Formats: sequence, structure tokens, C-alpha cells
Amino acid sequence: MKIFVELPDTASFAHLDQEYLKVALMATLYHLGKLSEKEACIALGVTRRAFEEILPQFGFSVLADGQESIDVELST
Repeated sequence: MKIFVELPDTASFAHLDQEYLKVALMATLYHLGKLSEKEACIALGVTRRAFEEILPQFGFSVLADGQESIDVELST
């Protein structure tokens, strides 16, 4: 799936690149319980360890899994 987002052409968005936005989105969706850790890792093409190291960069904890996310992890 491809998603396109149009951002204003301002200085505050100038430093954001596509990869940063993808990582930020996956970390946020994981934090909100919309993606499991495994799903986020697959989307980013990184290992669990690498993903867990990314989370604190966005203020998220590795230990914040909800029951639904845990169930998804256990079923795979």
C-alpha cells in the first residue's frame, strides 16, 4: 500500500524526509496499538532489536504493549 501526504512547503517541514516520516508513523501506530511490533518491523524492514531502539527516539516505551498487540505477537 502506498500513501501520499502533501505537506506545506515551509521551513518546518523541509528537514523531514520520507524515511523519517515512515519510521515516525510506524512507531506511532505501534504505540497506539494499531500495529504489532512484528508488523512494524516488517513494514520498516528492521529487526525487533532495531525497532525497539527506535521507539525511545519518539518518546515511546518498548514496554507499552497492549493485550491485543501481545495476542498478535503470540499468534505468529
